[in-house]
Amino acid sequence: MRGWEPGALTLVSLALVVGCGGAEGAGQPASSPATACEGGDAAACLSLGRAFETGDGVEVDVAQAIALYERACEGGEGRGCTAAGSRYHNGDGTTRNPARARSLFERGCEANDALACYDLAVLLGGPRAAEPDHGRARALFAAACDGGIFAACNNLGLMHRHGVGGEADEAAAAPLFERGCDGGDARACHNLALGLERGEGADPVRAATLFEQACGAGVGAACARWGVLYEEGIGVEADLARAVSIYTEACEADHVEACVNLGVLYAEGRGVEADLARARELLERGCVDARFAGCRSLGELYEEGRGVERDYARARSLYERACEAGDAGGCVGLGSLYGTARGVERDHDRASALFTRACDAGHSLGCFNLAAAFASGLGVERDRARARGLFERACELGEA
Repeated sequence: MRGWEPGALTLVSLALVVGCGGAEGAGQPASSPATACEGGDAAACLSLGRAFETGDGVEVDVAQAIALYERACEGGEGRGCTAAGSRYHNGDGTTRNPARARSLFERGCEANDALACYDLAVLLGGPRAAEPDHGRARALFAAACDGGIFAACNNLGLMHRHGVGGEADEAAAAPLFERGCDGGDARACHNLALGLERGEGADPVRAATLFEQACGAGVGAACARWGVLYEEGIGVEADLARAVSIYTEACEADHVEACVNLGVLYAEGRGVEADLARARELLERGCVDARFAGCRSLGELYEEGRGVERDYARARSLYERACEAGDAGGCVGLGSLYGTARGVERDHDRASALFTRACDAGHSLGCFNLAAAFASGLGVERDRARARGLFERACELGEA
C-alpha cells in the first residue's frame, strides 16, 4: 500500500485585500482625506473607505466603506473597484451579489489593478466558475502575474501544466512557477518542485529544497512529498526516521496529506512499529468532509481486513470517493472490486473504464490492469497489440 501522492493543486481561492493604509487622526479620519474625497480625489476616497472598514480613527462602518470604495472606483481608482467587488462577492457588509462583483473586477482590471485582474480570472477560470472562460482566465492571470500578483503566476503555470484553456506545456509552466516562487508564493515553490522531481531536466536535490521551503510556509502537500523523498531516497539520502518526523510534525499542524502518509507507515510498519489502529485513525483524518487524501488507503485496509473487519462495501465506498476526487489509485481499487465481484456484481466493462481512467492519469497499476483486460478481452475487445503497448507503459511507469 502506498501513501497519498499529491497531484496538481487546484486554482486558489479569491485573495482580496486592500493595499492602502488607513487615515490618521482621532475621533474621525483626518480632514484632508475626507475633504479630498469630497473634492473628487479617488485615492483619498479609497483611503477613507479603508479607515471605515478597519476602524482606523472612526467606528467601523462597512456599508460606508463600500460606498467610499465604489466612489473611488467611479473616480478611476482600480483598487476601489477591487475592494468593493470583494465585499459584493463575499457578502461582507452587504448582500452577496456575484454579478456586481464581476462588474467591479472588470472595471478594476481595466484600470490596471493587477489584483482585480487576478480576482476576475478566478471567477472565470477557477474550479467553481459558473461559466468558465479558460482562455480569458489565462490572459487575466498573465496580466496579474506581470503586475506582481505571484499567486497568479502559480495559477497560470497550473493552466499550462494541465492544458486548461490551451495545450499542456510544461516548458511554459516551469518559468511561471519559478517566478511565483521567487515572489514568495509557497504553492508555486511546491509546483516547481513537482516538475523538478522527475522527468526531463530533473533536479531532485533542488526539488527537495523547494518542498522543504513550501512545507515550512504551510503547504501540506509539500510536507507530504518532502517526506516521500526521504522515504525513497530521491534527492536526499533515504531516511525513514526523518520521513516519520516530517509527517508527524506536519500532521500535528493538521496537514492531512502528511497524516495519510504517516498512516501508511504505521500500516506497513516502516520506520515505526506497526499499529493498524493508529493507521486507521490517521487515514480517517484524510477522508472526512471535503478531504479525500486518505480514502484510498483507508479503503485498502477495509478491503484487506487489516486492523478492521473486512468490509468490501465500505472499501467500495471509500474507493469511489477517492476516484471521484481524482485519486487514480482509488479508481484502480474500485476497478479491481468490479473485476473480481467483491462487494459488487462483476462488471468487466466498469472495471476496464476505471482502469482506463487511472492509466490516463499515469498510474502504473491502472495501465497494467488495463493491459491485462485487452490481453484477455474482459470488458474490452481483445487487442494483443494494445495490451503489449500498455504493458510497456506500465513498466515505464514503474510497475515491475
